[in-house]
Amino acid sequence: MFEPRKLRNIEQARPLLERCGLRVNPGTDYTLGIFEGEELVATGSLNGDMIQMMAVSPDRQGEDLSAMVLTHLIQHAFSQGKTALYLFTKPEKAHTFASMGFHLVAKAEPYAALLEFGKPGIEEFCQNLRQIAGENPGEASGLVMNCNPFTLGHQYLVEQASARSRQVYLLAVEEDKSEFPFAHRIELIRQGTAHLPNVTVLSGGRYAVSSLTFPSYFTKEENLAYAHCAIDLEIFARHIAPALGITRRFVGTEPYSPVTAIYNQTMLERLPPLGIAVEELPRMEKEGAPVSASRVRALLAQGEMEQVRRLVPATTYAYLVSPKAQPVLERLRQRAQNGL
Repeated sequence: MFEPRKLRNIEQARPLLERCGLRVNPGTDYTLGIFEGEELVATGSLNGDMIQMMAVSPDRQGEDLSAMVLTHLIQHAFSQGKTALYLFTKPEKAHTFASMGFHLVAKAEPYAALLEFGKPGIEEFCQNLRQIAGENPGEASGLVMNCNPFTLGHQYLVEQASARSRQVYLLAVEEDKSEFPFAHRIELIRQGTAHLPNVTVLSGGRYAVSSLTFPSYFTKEENLAYAHCAIDLEIFARHIAPALGITRRFVGTEPYSPVTAIYNQTMLERLPPLGIAVEELPRMEKEGAPVSASRVRALLAQGEMEQVRRLVPATTYAYLVSPKAQPVLERLRQRAQNGL
C-alpha cells in the first residue's frame, strides 16, 4: 500500500535522489514522498511553479508512482493559486510526461526537455507577441538583455541593431534575480532606447533566460551552461522568433563572463540552422575597456559616481542618483564590504 506524505525537508529525499542520479536542489517550497511502509519509494518537489527532482526507486519502476507524485504536486500547486506548472526531464523521458497531460515546450538534445501543464503557457505568451507584431510581421531583429543596469554599452548595441534592421524587438529578462529589480531595469531600457522609433521593448516573461530554462538539478555541472543555453535558444527559435517574425538576433561580444561567452557560441551554432542569423558585434569601449554592467556595479559599490556617469546614459544616471535607486546601491556597497 503506497502512502503520500509531505516530507519535512528535501534532505529526507537525498538518498533516493542520489540513487537515481539526481543532484539535490535545497531551494524547494514543498516536497512529497510516496512511502511503502517506512520506505521512501518515490518523491517530487515544487519550487515556485517548477516541478523538480522527480524520482522513483529503480526497483519500483512501472507501478505508476510518477503519476501519483505528479497528481499530488499539481493538486497542491493549484490549491496555492498556481495555474501553470513546468518541469524538466531528460529528452528520452519527455514522452512519459506528455502522456500525463504535459505539453512539450522545447527539447535540446542531449541535455534536457522542458514541459508545461496548465495555463497560461507558451501558446498564450506567443499569442500576445503575435498581437504586438500585428500588421508589422517578418524580417525583424531580436535582442535579449538583462541590463543590470542599462549602460552605454547596451545602448550602443541596440542602436547598432536599430540601424541595421527594419524592426527590433528587445526582450528584457523579467526574472528578479539581479541586483536591480525588473521594474527598474525595463524602465531604464525603455528610457534609454526611446530615441529609436523601430525598437519595441518587451518583457521576456517566463521564457527568456530565466531559471525556468536552467535544468541544473539533473545536469552534470560541467554541462550546466551548455544545457541552459540550448534550452533557452530552442524556446527562442521555435516559439518567440516565429511569433514576432524575428529572422536575426544581435549579441555583443563577451570579454568577462565565461557563461555568457558559452551562450554566444551556442547561439552561433544553434540558431542559423533554425533560420535565424546571428550578428555578434564588438562591445563598446570606454577608457580602454569594454563597457559592462558588472564594471558599473563595481564602481557603484565603491561610490565612484563620476566614473559611473561616463559609462551610462543620462537617463540611467538620473535614476542612479535618485532616492529610488538608493536601496539597491546600499546593498551593492554592503556586499562589497563583505567581500561578496
